[in-house]
This record gives sequence, structure tokens and C-alpha cells, in this order.
Amino acid sequence: MITLKDVSKTIKGRSILSGIDLEIHQGDVIALVGPNGAGKSTLIDVLLGNKKLSDGSIEGQSLIMDHTKTSVLYQQTYFTPHMKTYQIIELFRNLYDTPMSVEDIKSITLFDDTLMKTEASKLSGGQKRILDVALTLIGNPEFIILDEATVGMDTSTRRRFYELIAELKASGKTILFTSHYIEEVETLADRVVLMHKGQIVRDSSPRAIRSENAIKHVVLPIKYNDFVQDIQSLSRQVAADSQYIMIETEHIDQLMALLMARQVSFQNVEISNVSLLDSVFKVVEDDQHETV
Repeated sequence: MITLKDVSKTIKGRSILSGIDLEIHQGDVIALVGPNGAGKSTLIDVLLGNKKLSDGSIEGQSLIMDHTKTSVLYQQTYFTPHMKTYQIIELFRNLYDTPMSVEDIKSITLFDDTLMKTEASKLSGGQKRILDVALTLIGNPEFIILDEATVGMDTSTRRRFYELIAELKASGKTILFTSHYIEEVETLADRVVLMHKGQIVRDSSPRAIRSENAIKHVVLPIKYNDFVQDIQSLSRQVAADSQYIMIETEHIDQLMALLMARQVSFQNVEISNVSLLDSVFKVVEDDQHETV
């Protein structure tokens, strides 16, 4: 469907994208994730033709350039002042030969007649965002790009968005989305493309990425603080607060053996995986604004 080969982008002598190889197949739902500055927004801009390639090629860009087949939801929401919701919907419907019906749009947004007659600029943040999503889908596109689609959505609106993505997946739509919510990526994506410093460092399923990391996170009550000295050589990181000791280790078997030797009750031990996704999203949560 769409193939990127050795795509690179340099801006003012600075390498933003380097050697990007990516295949997007019909029906894929791909989460594009990475910390601030990883190059996600630039990659989307290159796909859309908003930025020219410095090197490499993109096959299938004619589909992307066809507004009847590809639709994009950007991070920023803006509606013309004084236009009511239904007027904006009608304006967008007139851009397509076979647009989605008003009733279908209402079923996406869950807007009642009062909200349809409200000035769009006066909707809540979550309502604006789900309206943005509906407008993105109004022309029944084949390929959908969603850049931080759920920013500003409340829990119920986000749940509706998840349902909508499931419906789009079932209908065979191809979706590329960015997100800074790990549960969103793990719930919605079939593939996760991890970017770091302008390169793709992993292209796999959420489950595979979770299972490939050997790091474990172990939590003990603070009463076992004396035990910390014995495990320094087995720990990547040790932290503590007033109640708990938090340990990261790649040597879980040895650590468990030491715990058993010290007769630590396993009712007091919590063990969980620390995956590459966890590490990435910890950085993303600290800085949610993509700059390149």
C-alpha cells in the first residue's frame, strides 16, 4: 500500500530522519510512538508531502495525496468562530461526493440536537476533539492518520473513540496514529513503530515488545530496607519512599533466591515487567509536545 525506503530528512544541517524503512499494509493499525524530538511529526509531514524528502523514496504517495482516500487529524483543534456544529459538518460534507450521513456523524460524536446547534468553538475540549475525529472520517477515507487524537478527551469520549477505532479496524481501514497513552497503544495498535533520534528502533506488536524485555520491577515493604545492601549487584536501579522499596533487575531468579533465603514472605512482594514501551512512555508523559 505505502512503502518508505531509506527516507531521510535534514533541516538546516540537522538530521531529523535517517534511513527510515517502513511498510504500511492495507488494514494495518500502526501506533507511531517515541519521545519528544524522535521525528514522529516530521515523518507524518514527509508522508503527507508537507516536507520534501532529503533522500529516499515513498511508494504509494498518490493515495496519500488524494483527499478522498486519505484523511488527517492534526494535533491542534480550530473551528471558525460563530459557526454552529451542524454548519461545520455540512461544510465538510460538501467537500465529498459520497459523504457520511449526518446521522452517522451524530452516532460517532454522540451529539444531541442541542450540541449540533451550539457554536463549535464553545464545545468542551473533548467534544471538539471527537468532532474533529468525525470530520476526519466524513469522506470515508481508506487511510487515516490521527495525530494525538484523544488529547483533551474525557474518559467516556475516549472510550467512544476506542470503539470507533475497533469499528474502523473491522471494516479494513488502514490507520496510523500517534499517542502518549500507553494503554491506548496497547489496546488499539496491531503494530508499534518506535522512533528514537530520527530512526525506527523497533517495529513489532505491543505483546512482542512487552515480552522481549527481561527487566523486572520488584516492590518490597520498607521493613526490608536492610536487604538492599545485599542486592546492589543484582539491581539496575533501587529507589525508596516512606513505605516501599522499588527495585529494577535483570536477574530476577537470583533476586528471588536471595529473598527466599532471607525468608521474605511473597505476600509482601510485587513483581511486574518493565518493557521498552514502559520506558518510552515514561519519557513521553514527561514531555508530551512533539517538536520535530
